[in-house]
Amino acid sequence: MIENEFQIDELIHKKAQEYGHPMRFFRQLSKVWSGVLDVEITPQKAATMMLLFKSVRLYNNPNKVDTQDDIQGYLKIVEILNDFEQS
Repeated sequence: MIENEFQIDELIHKKAQEYGHPMRFFRQLSKVWSGVLDVEITPQKAATMMLLFKSVRLYNNPNKVDTQDDIQGYLKIVEILNDFEQS
């Protein structure tokens, strides 16, 4: 289980090595979802939707530590995306 901010950053860095930087990944995901749903979805909204997805998983299995870690990661990614947008 993630216990501090550094571990969250490590998780995001590890995932970025596999899937690309969060800004790039969520920009891609938001474009795909926007096209499928025919409604504009920002990268921040896409990350929030993933957070909601993980929250439902946690609701159904509250003891799943990996899901708890993912939720913390998605919260941090929303913060990263917001900071990136504002700069």
